[in-house]
Amino acid sequence: MIYDQFAKPEGVAGKFAGMFMERENKELNDWTLSFLDVGKGDRVLEVGFGSGEALKKIAALEPEALYGIDPSEAMVEMVLKKLNDQTYSKQIGIIHGEACQLLHFHKPLDKIYAVNNITFWERPVEILRHLRTLLSERGKIALTIVPHEEEATDDTTEVLGGQMQNLLIKAGFQQVCIHYKSEKPNDAACVTGMKKDMIG
Repeated sequence: MIYDQFAKPEGVAGKFAGMFMERENKELNDWTLSFLDVGKGDRVLEVGFGSGEALKKIAALEPEALYGIDPSEAMVEMVLKKLNDQTYSKQIGIIHGEACQLLHFHKPLDKIYAVNNITFWERPVEILRHLRTLLSERGKIALTIVPHEEEATDDTTEVLGGQMQNLLIKAGFQQVCIHYKSEKPNDAACVTGMKKDMIG
């Protein structure tokens, strides 16, 4: 039941799970976004936005477009209320659903990221291939995870980092890199990749 509330928060209990994830993921969100260097001209998508704190942070950077998709109706309701309480210069697109359901946008995306949710994806390679088609030629993706499973250790983080690296490579991403950060209860791993090889 607890696992389900973090995978797809529902109802009041789901909103409490969202608030827990908000505190838990604050530094992880900042760390993840540091690899993407989001700017005013960027078009950005967050997969699994939870309580929406990272969306708020990016909105303040005034990207050209900002989208978030999450399978949890409870999280969508929470984020819509939170965003409606503030005024942003650009509209934020909030989508209820799975990443694999996304259609092509009017313009390609420049940055895509997901924090602490790729382990819940049922067909990660298929989803990542689809997300890659949504990116511009110079598009970049970042996936971050901190293992919370019972008996997980920093070694678990290394294993997950390697798995995410393999997923991105299988999905066709280039220049795939793993980054590690000291965290509690275990180290964090962020894996980044480019749609195309931009070296040279």
